[in-house]
Amino acid sequence: MTRLWLPFTVTDLPAAVRFYRDRLGLPVVDGWRRDGEEGVVLGAETAFIELVTPEDPRPAPLAFEVPDVDAVFARMSGDELVAAPHRYPRGHHGFEVRGPAGATVMVWSE
Repeated sequence: MTRLWLPFTVTDLPAAVRFYRDRLGLPVVDGWRRDGEEGVVLGAETAFIELVTPEDPRPAPLAFEVPDVDAVFARMSGDELVAAPHRYPRGHHGFEVRGPAGATVMVWSE
């Protein structure tokens, strides 16, 4: 089985874990602390890489497909809203927030 790993450096690990674990619902599957480094691995059932020619020059967001967009949005209070829940041009429903370390995070569902 081939698995996709998306390493992401953050300056505030506890805040990042709270965001991805508590708000997006990703389970912690591993963690470590050694030689001055600390890390956490969060799991997802599947991962995809989407390649697209952008209409917008902004970097593509980190995207998570979830079963209930509105339930996840309800847990996002306090995060910097980038785009409120809406229907995207390709038909999916979702929203975008500024995640830890400034990354734009899209949460969506078909």
